[in-house]
Amino acid sequence: MPLTPEEVEEIRKILGREPTTEELAMFEAQWSEHCSYKSSRLLLKLLPTHGKNVLVGPGRDAPAVEVFPGVAVVFKIESHNHPSAVEPYNGAATGIGGIVRDILTLGAKPIALLDMLYMGNPKDPRARWLVKGIVKGISDYGNRIGVPTVAGDTWFDNSFNTQPLVNVACVGVVSTERLIRGTPRPGDVIVIAGNPTGRDGLLGSSFASKPLGEDPSQEIGAVQVADPLMEKLLIDSIQELASLGLVEYVKDLGGGGLTTAVVETAADFGLGAELFLDRLHLRTELTPLEILVSESQERMMLVIQKDKLERALEILRKYDVPYSILGVFDGSGLIKAYHSGRKVAEVPARELARPRTILRASKPPADRTVLTAPIRDLPLPPLHEALKTLISSPNIACKRWIYEQYDHEVGARTVVKPGYGDAAVLRISPEDVRGIAVKGDANPRYTSIDPFRGAANSVAECYRNLVAVGSTPIAFVDEPNAGNPEKPEHFWYFEMMVKGIGWMAEELGVPVVGGKVSFYNEDHAGRQVKPTATIVGVGALEDVGRTTTMGLKYVGSPLILVGTTFPELGASEYLAVVHGIEAGEVPTPRPSLELRHAEYVLELVKEGIAVSVHDVSLGGLAIALAEMSILGDVGVDVDIEAVACRGCLRVDEVLFSETQARYLLEISPDKLEDALKIASSKNIAVSVIGVTTSRKALRVRSGGNPILEVPLDTLKSLYEGSLEELLR
Repeated sequence: MPLTPEEVEEIRKILGREPTTEELAMFEAQWSEHCSYKSSRLLLKLLPTHGKNVLVGPGRDAPAVEVFPGVAVVFKIESHNHPSAVEPYNGAATGIGGIVRDILTLGAKPIALLDMLYMGNPKDPRARWLVKGIVKGISDYGNRIGVPTVAGDTWFDNSFNTQPLVNVACVGVVSTERLIRGTPRPGDVIVIAGNPTGRDGLLGSSFASKPLGEDPSQEIGAVQVADPLMEKLLIDSIQELASLGLVEYVKDLGGGGLTTAVVETAADFGLGAELFLDRLHLRTELTPLEILVSESQERMMLVIQKDKLERALEILRKYDVPYSILGVFDGSGLIKAYHSGRKVAEVPARELARPRTILRASKPPADRTVLTAPIRDLPLPPLHEALKTLISSPNIACKRWIYEQYDHEVGARTVVKPGYGDAAVLRISPEDVRGIAVKGDANPRYTSIDPFRGAANSVAECYRNLVAVGSTPIAFVDEPNAGNPEKPEHFWYFEMMVKGIGWMAEELGVPVVGGKVSFYNEDHAGRQVKPTATIVGVGALEDVGRTTTMGLKYVGSPLILVGTTFPELGASEYLAVVHGIEAGEVPTPRPSLELRHAEYVLELVKEGIAVSVHDVSLGGLAIALAEMSILGDVGVDVDIEAVACRGCLRVDEVLFSETQARYLLEISPDKLEDALKIASSKNIAVSVIGVTTSRKALRVRSGGNPILEVPLDTLKSLYEGSLEELLR
């Protein structure tokens, strides 16, 4: 058991007696890191969670924000890292199922999925097997429930060969008046709806709260089995129940299963409950302990007033959703569980729901100063070879092999599809001109070298991606993924990531309204995978017809670079894939410039001055130019001497620096003067660096002297074919 001897002794004191085996299992599930957040709770208080648009913040299964008057977006992020390392197909699929049910708990209609996947080297056989299974699991589940997978993030690294990070998110919409925000009261009935309970996923929360063993396949019993057909029935039935006002409260039976769903609800509202476990519909005969902690999927707890019960059950029967009337909430503050007339558990809800917070030791790793030391005396490679190496890097190359397995257009809402813009754009409804932008981001290399700067930059990147499609960022959710919190060097990374997220979000004025924490992400030798701060953001667009994509549109358009470039090659993709160095100073986060530059870009988009927008991030200016050219099938001719630089002494610093707060814009051919005038009025640093051309090539000059020219066909072949080649 993950329970420590000290925790078992504390349980004895709480109960005033020896716990039953069922009670111990309940404490093990609820006091696991996965359910209790006992190591992370204090640090998470540093995140800014309030804002004028926030309707439901942290504490519920999912948060909600008001994006337009009367229109709420419900969105959440979740991890299924350990299950996906053991059985990638069902591990990833059940991650999708769980995050969709989180959205359902507030009565929202799920309209989009995102997958943020941090996986191993595609050349490694096991890593390649994991990649294929994970993508297939996400694809099959999302496609079968009719929710499009529209955006995400992907990273490949040896660190994730045996322990991938599978972070998924779901976005839903609902009118604010139909949000499920009731208060459970004594006498309310507890109904469990959905699949019969089985042995799959027994104590999965405990499994996710310890490192994987040397042979992950031994943990197969902790991985749940996905059933997307039942999920679709739950989606339809719960939306109808919510629209008719028949449910007071809804909670997913996810980590911790029945125990966590009932206990957390009771504790949050000062209630107790009586549960009659032998009433629960089962897949096979189970012991009371197994019933309490099974994590079988596609199950939800509905809290219903007695006078509405029969009408609610009629809806469940209409959709052929199995259900059981399991018990009732009361005012006792105790969770009492009975089976066949025998009381098997009686525990106080508050004490079970919230274990003592653990103050973990935190210490930076000994090699940190070596990793962050400036890189000096770097040889200058042939620039055309460097560009070709970068554009074919798995972290930059087109992810079409992944997203073409997903149905990203079902529902008739998708305006900007995967691969065409820095974020996905969806209509609020098929008939509405208003829309939302969604995107997920992380940079495992940044956070493994400097977790504070790396996490802050992940927030800023997500912010820029939302701005680049013309949306106003509204809110974030976060997922810090780290190693064993019991190891001070691992916990330090988590601590610094949370602080970096909190600082940048506060500076940008965008709240972090919810999220998830994932610990124990290690290989079997106890080495932490690259700690990763995953951020998902939502932005609002008044008119989706005004959104901008990143493919170049015209020949003869001026290209402008927004922002000043600094010689920041540390921790860059260029340094890693061209020079084989993963070290150096992570680019400086610049929140004040992020705000000013975003305001400028949004004005240019709104006025129709900017026709294509792309943020400058991984791979720097050269990669941003290449991606815009490839997608638009339009050539570019730029002069790097026109780039506003500070301290750049080498040409590769101008081309491949990953300086933050920068955008590359294609300006409508007759509106350059307007763009420059607005920049001047706002004191924004912009550089007119070149022009789009009919010559199908990426051409770079320095003061008139050609220094780099690569045919567009060559770049396109590398960009679109290299990842697929690796994953065959």
